[in-house]
Amino acid sequence: MSLLRLFGRRTGRDPSKPQALLPAVLPNVAGEPDPGARLVLLDRLVKLLPELTSEQHGELYRLTVQALETLAHDQVRMVREALANTLKDVAFAPNTVVARLARDVEQSVAVPVLQFCANLTDEDLLDVITRHPTTWSLAAIAQRGRVSEPVAGAIINSGDVHAGSLLLDNSGAVIAEPSLEQMVERAAELPEWQAPLAGRSALPRHLALRLADFVDQAVVEVLKSRTDFDGATSREIVAVTRRRLAYIDAVEPRINPADRAAATMRRKGLDDDAIADAVSWNDRDFVIAALGLLAKVPFEIVSAILDARNAKAITALTWRAGLSMRTAMLLQARMALLQGRDMLVARNGEDYPLTAAEMQWQLEFAGAFAR
Repeated sequence: MSLLRLFGRRTGRDPSKPQALLPAVLPNVAGEPDPGARLVLLDRLVKLLPELTSEQHGELYRLTVQALETLAHDQVRMVREALANTLKDVAFAPNTVVARLARDVEQSVAVPVLQFCANLTDEDLLDVITRHPTTWSLAAIAQRGRVSEPVAGAIINSGDVHAGSLLLDNSGAVIAEPSLEQMVERAAELPEWQAPLAGRSALPRHLALRLADFVDQAVVEVLKSRTDFDGATSREIVAVTRRRLAYIDAVEPRINPADRAAATMRRKGLDDDAIADAVSWNDRDFVIAALGLLAKVPFEIVSAILDARNAKAITALTWRAGLSMRTAMLLQARMALLQGRDMLVARNGEDYPLTAAEMQWQLEFAGAFAR
């Protein structure tokens, strides 16, 4: 007699009888030759889970979970797909089973669990992001009903642009301020992130102003229309936009960028805002000259540091120039085109993450000696 005839048809009608048959049936689930029968069996097993979680049925619960784990390793993809789609909404889904399904190499098996199963832990999700990252697995996690701060940070650090977009559109995703700051800096090169960032709830004031530095007028209008900003913030957003436009209007093509930087420095206007304005227009030669003047480093060394795309060296150069860590992150993202884990981010949202001795060493290694 097949397992299905022995056990499957009676499940749900008289709970006591299927439970009595479990010890004999469960060890043989994997040996059921018909995949269709295994599909029916897994459905019956899942329906039994709520009845077997008490201490009274501890051994039967263990055997049931063991059988489901066997099905999670089934060689027939259809069986694993069915199990994933059955367990994704089940409150009693065993963690060992769904954790296995979440790591399945088949997208059709892993995605339903990664996106919908509440029984996956943050540790499971972080492990998938770290050890088994794919575009589709990151996208599925980014669309979960709730994405914790550590998981959201890991998705952002992965560098996956599509997953980042989905995360920004997910109101259930908790994105810490340092991660938001990282996204704002990257958004300078990623137009698809700009509008979602501008509309993101609880966007800190300083990040809204930073975003206004480089986005187009349509996104500025989104920032201006936010009701959670006070009048002063809205006016400053407008002022930042006007300053950025004034920068490009004032550029005289016939004047050497180094001379423009020197003139700006004489006017005591060579600061974080001036660098941000130049970066927003991709005025690389002006940025190199400005950093060289402020840090007292030869222009060719500044250029070499940016070309080397070394986050620590760029951070050290920015520190030597007397500029903020915010500017260091901007230079990493826009001038060196770094992203994700390759970037060095601020400590506590605004502090330099390296010690003075570490930054001095970076400058010496790069050959950035004072003139």
